[in-house]
Amino acid sequence: MHKDYQGRGIARILLEDIMKQLEDVSCIQLIATTGNEPFYEKMGFKKLKTGMAIYKDPQLAEEYLESNNH
Repeated sequence: MHKDYQGRGIARILLEDIMKQLEDVSCIQLIATTGNEPFYEKMGFKKLKTGMAIYKDPQLAEEYLESNNH
């Protein structure tokens, strides 16, 4: 969400509506943008033990993937 609109409760309202629509679904997963993890934790989301992704864009890979030096 654009910085000018943050802090107004808009994302919370949207997410609550989405979660209500998905209340019969057994699992909801999301990829949070960097720095927004505390917001999603407040909304009840927990970090996963496992998760995998392929990012073809090197900038996104750098931002979202754990470095793996193996």
